[in-house]
Parts: sequence; C-alpha cells; structure tokens
Amino acid sequence: MLPLVSIVTPSYNQGRFLRRTIDSVLSQDYPHLEYLVIDGGSSDESIAILQGYGDRFFWLSAHDQGQSHAINKGLRRARGDILAYLNSDDVLLPGAIATVVESMCKNADWDVLYGNARHIDECDRVLGDYPTAPYSFERLLQDCCICQPAAFWRRRIMDRVGLFDESLHYAMDYDYWMRIDRAGGLFGQVSAFLAASRVHAQTKTQSARLAVYREILEVSRRHAGDASFSQYYAYWHHRCHERTTGWPRLLRWIPECHWWLANAHRRLSRLSG
Repeated sequence: MLPLVSIVTPSYNQGRFLRRTIDSVLSQDYPHLEYLVIDGGSSDESIAILQGYGDRFFWLSAHDQGQSHAINKGLRRARGDILAYLNSDDVLLPGAIATVVESMCKNADWDVLYGNARHIDECDRVLGDYPTAPYSFERLLQDCCICQPAAFWRRRIMDRVGLFDESLHYAMDYDYWMRIDRAGGLFGQVSAFLAASRVHAQTKTQSARLAVYREILEVSRRHAGDASFSQYYAYWHHRCHERTTGWPRLLRWIPECHWWLANAHRRLSRLSG
C-alpha cells in the first residue's frame, strides 16, 4: 500500500501567491495525499481563496505565534508517514510527490529526502537553481545545501526529534536538519527538481537578513559548537556592504573589512564558548 504524504502550508497575508501554492499541491499525480493549510488570521484575500476550494483539503485560520508555530499546528494534525511543509509563496513541481514516494520506498533507510529546486520570481519566472549539494554535516554548516520546499521526512524521525523550534522565526528548517543529523538521521538526495522557492522583497529571508544570519549563527553554535567561517563572513559582508544603517557600513572603504570582522567575531565566539 502506498504511504500517505502530508503537506502543511503555513500562511499569513500571502493571498497573491496562495492559489499558486495550493494548486501546485492539488495537481500532484499521487493519490494518497493529505494537505493542510494553517493560516495565521490573514486580513487579505487569503480566507476567500481558501473558502473557494470547498472541502478539497483541511484549512483553518486563527492567530498564531509565527511560522514555526503554524507548521507545528499542521504537523500535529497530519496523519502521513511522509511529511513536509511548503510555504505559501513556494510551489511543488509536477510529479514531485510521486518521485519522493518512489525514492523513499526504494531507500527505506533514508529519514530525509531532498531534491533539486529552482528560484522563481513573483511572476513565476525562473531565476536560477538553488545550490543543493550531496549531504554531509560539514557541508550543511557551510551553508544550507537543502532547499526546504524540496525536502521531505519520515514520521519516524519526527517522532525521534520532535517538532520545529517555535522560538526560531527564520532558521527553523536549518535547525531541524541539524537536529535530525545529530539524532542519527540519514539524508538522501535525488537529482529530480521537486520544488521552486520564490524570491521577492517581502519574504522574511530577504526583508530581515540580519536576523536570519543571527539565527543561523545561533543554531550552528547550538548543534556544532560553532558556525563555519563562511557564515560569519556572510553575516559581516551583509553588515558592511548591504545594510544602509549601523556602524559596520562605515568600514566598507577598508579592503576586505568584512573578512577581518568575521575572523575576529569567530575567534571571540570560540573564546567565550
């Protein structure tokens, strides 16, 4: 018997993208699919869009405590043996779930499966490919080589590591992969393109880059003792060259100023740790 796959979509005021996300799930050619949309009490057209689908999937709309909380609300209701979450501006590509199930059935030891993914813009135009890579914990520390909308995991590993950390608002998926690895979970990669991750100015990762980098550093220290130099480098490059406020931007005239700051930050972090 084919396994049940459960997909959770957390959403808040994403009406302009929500229908495209929902349709990408409902149009999958896999018969045993459970879909749950957890809306955070949107004030835009989201509720009307959800109502328009009738009883084709489960949805609820109520105030929540953020994205991680919404994902967990959905996962607690989900019944599937294979699980995933898909943000309300991302999409699954045709045939993705059938590919996931086929690969997981062939590789019974895999706890997490991830595939390739594309970056798309607001109008669904392809911007390029997400930089996925063969899995290792060391590679994950360099930068997240797993594209979250193209990642699926088994219930058995969720039972072992628990739900998402609701104190995290940006790096909850990065934290989850590290927790699974530290618990002995096995990651498998497939070459198929499974999803598209949307890039636009209103995404949390684009509009709150400093907070994103800080959570990445925190999560890395928590699970690996320290972050890789590449993460410190990205943090200080952002502060020196991309932000328009804060004292580091005053140092951008110094060649490789972000490298020196990243090196000092990492050394101090190791001493204090």
